[in-house]
Amino acid sequence: MPLFSRNKNSYDVMFQKIYETYWNRMFAMVSRKVKDRDDVFDILQNIFFHLWNYRKSLTEQNAESVIIKTCIQEISNFSVQQKKIPYIIEVADLHLSDDSSDQLQAILEEEKELELLRINIELLPATRKKIFTMNKFEGMTQETIANNLNLSSKAVKKQISKAMLFLREHQNNS
Repeated sequence: MPLFSRNKNSYDVMFQKIYETYWNRMFAMVSRKVKDRDDVFDILQNIFFHLWNYRKSLTEQNAESVIIKTCIQEISNFSVQQKKIPYIIEVADLHLSDDSSDQLQAILEEEKELELLRINIELLPATRKKIFTMNKFEGMTQETIANNLNLSSKAVKKQISKAMLFLREHQNNS
C-alpha cells in the first residue's frame, strides 16, 4: 500500500508511517534548538497535532517539506512564547523598570520581523525555497543539496544567493 493512500481508513496507517519515518529527524531538529527535553516533546506533540489536522493535504511529494516547515514553525512559536512570558509577568506585577517598555517594543519588532521573514520565504519559487530551506534550516551543505537534487553546486549556490537577496530586499522594503 502506498504511503499516502486516500482511503479514509488509511490515515492511521499513513500517520504511523510518517511517525516511523520522520520522528528521529524531527526530534533531532527540535532538540538542536530547544534544550529542555519536556519542551522538545511538547513541540513534537504540537507538530503531530498540526500534521493530523492537515492530513488530507499531505501527499508523498509534499510530506517532507510540510513536516520540515511545521517543525520550523512550531520551534518559532515556542521561542516567541518563551520570550513573551517574562514580560507578561513583569507587566502583570507592575514592576517595570525604566527600560521595560523599550525591551518589550524591541521584542515585538523582532517578532514582526520574524513573521515577515516567514511570509517572504513562502514567496520564493518552489525550487529556490526548497534549496534555501535545506541549506539554512536543515543545515545541509550546498554540495549535499546539489547531489540530492541532481544540480550543480554552482546552481545551488546561485539559488541560495538569489533567495538571500530577495529576502534582504523584502525585509528592508517592509
